[in-house]
Amino acid sequence: MATFTDVPAGTKFYAEIEWAASQTLLRGWPDRTFRPLNRINRDAMAAALYRLAGEPHFVAPAVSSFPDVVPGQQFYQEIHWVADRGLLRGWTDGSYRPVRPIARDATAAMFYRAAGSPPYTPPRLSRFKDVQPGRQFYKEIHWLASTGITTGWADGTYRPGLPIARDAMAAFLKRFDQAV
Repeated sequence: MATFTDVPAGTKFYAEIEWAASQTLLRGWPDRTFRPLNRINRDAMAAALYRLAGEPHFVAPAVSSFPDVVPGQQFYQEIHWVADRGLLRGWTDGSYRPVRPIARDATAAMFYRAAGSPPYTPPRLSRFKDVQPGRQFYKEIHWLASTGITTGWADGTYRPGLPIARDAMAAFLKRFDQAV
């Protein structure tokens, strides 16, 4: 029986969503929905990474490192944990932008960093039509593809600026857990 009312068996990424839920990496809403096509925000992504790491002991600072993240806020500790490890960074203005959706290019960078930034030389020619050499996170996107964590889209694109949906993030998390 499906865990979520809006993710019946046979749904794209069904197995990955069920896995992410069973690992408590991505949680649903009280109405038993997962909302697979909703975008995943940076605060929820911080929580998923923290959970994937086994919820290690970490004491968040009493005074926030970010002007837009306040003590007591949902995922306060998790946001500071990922920032402390350099997995997700803030913006040049010092903000974290917790409720901003995370884009696919930043997702690649986050997973690359979570893997320990392993030595990797990206291809001279891109495997994705929309990711050219010199683009921010070019290396990280190609590393993600080289591990099988992402395959990109059927049309040969990666769509780096597109916010990542919860269903695709469940797939990325499962593949990352298996690959790294």
